[in-house]
Amino acid sequence: MVVKTGIAFPDKVYEELNRITKEMGYTSISKAVRDAVELFIAFNKWWSARGGVAGVILVMLPRSAEQSQRRLTTILSSADTVLSYYYTSLGDYAIYIVVVAGQGPGVKKLYKELTRIEGVLAVQPSLLPLPLEKTHKS
Repeated sequence: MVVKTGIAFPDKVYEELNRITKEMGYTSISKAVRDAVELFIAFNKWWSARGGVAGVILVMLPRSAEQSQRRLTTILSSADTVLSYYYTSLGDYAIYIVVVAGQGPGVKKLYKELTRIEGVLAVQPSLLPLPLEKTHKS
């Protein structure tokens, strides 16, 4: 079964979508939008996970934002959902790769805290819901 719906795009967004769709070899914008929606669902399924989630959260900020980096490392060091984190610099930017695992609400709390740090340019989660453990009768 297929459900049809209508989507309104601002002109510039539609033009960019049309250009990229053609460059990627899509035969229709409809197929590209369908793929985009499926990716949105896959990338954000963790948000509604009832059990645990695990993965990484990427955080990017200017290397010159020392106060923001101190705030970030304080949060990461005290969060029980953070297993480890790695820092690297890329030109004028600092990138943190944060490995997380825990119950959904705890990871959501961490994600929200990271997005609220002044000076942070981007926070990108790549998280997966963990399979719910089955209880076995002996």
